[in-house]
Amino acid sequence: MPELPEIETIRTSLAINIGASITSIDVKRDDIMRREDFPPDELYGQPITEIRRRGKYLAFLLGNGLYLVVHLGMSGRFYMQPEAEEISAPHVHFIVYLDNGRKLLYQDARRFGGIWLCRDTERLFALMGVEPLSGKFTTGYLAKIAENRKVAIKTLLLNQQLISGIGNIYADESLFAAGIRGDRPAGSLTAAEIKRLHRAIVKVLKKSIQERGTTFRDFRDGFNRSGNFQNSLQVYGKDKQACTVCGGIIKKEKIGGRSSHFCERCQK
Repeated sequence: MPELPEIETIRTSLAINIGASITSIDVKRDDIMRREDFPPDELYGQPITEIRRRGKYLAFLLGNGLYLVVHLGMSGRFYMQPEAEEISAPHVHFIVYLDNGRKLLYQDARRFGGIWLCRDTERLFALMGVEPLSGKFTTGYLAKIAENRKVAIKTLLLNQQLISGIGNIYADESLFAAGIRGDRPAGSLTAAEIKRLHRAIVKVLKKSIQERGTTFRDFRDGFNRSGNFQNSLQVYGKDKQACTVCGGIIKKEKIGGRSSHFCERCQK
């Protein structure tokens, strides 16, 4: 599933369309429309004034104050191409035509994502947690949500109602960078470990954004290009491979029902 760095990468790459107006919208499948506060034609003629990211959501703010919100689910893509170019990709379910000669395509074979047409985003984002790259995500905040909790620290990091945007990839990578096993009870972390983990989360997310996200198979940015952070991964997806730090073997196990990768020597 695309996580915070991937959605942020899409947001920045699509920013060249800010100021362009929507000329029309083509909905190929009704079942990808998750919410419709208004009919799509209310967006016609409206300029894109801002493109925001909230957790793993992408939100387009239009000139009339309405929002077009996209979530990519497990395998979705949202990218642009010239309007005159023929759409040859399969599973394109939603198209936004712009007056700048481009169109935006929502492609999703598994259809776990979708499109929201919202008059506001308050209700949609009401239960979402702190953004890990915001000023609200402090060492103190991480210590507070971990305090006295028996749940595994990795499971806590994946809780979108506490921290928005971290998924399986960046939880594993952050825990490795901090030297902490993902199955440790969150409440067992010391103040020093909390500080290391906070620093690792911020560093790993920023590094991935610099590398334009992680592509294994599905993720593409707004130009339909692959990311590069897969080349910097230390543990995720490296089951039975040698740890680049200590030479030990990377292990894979389930934590909270999610596949997790770690190094027994480097993580305690």
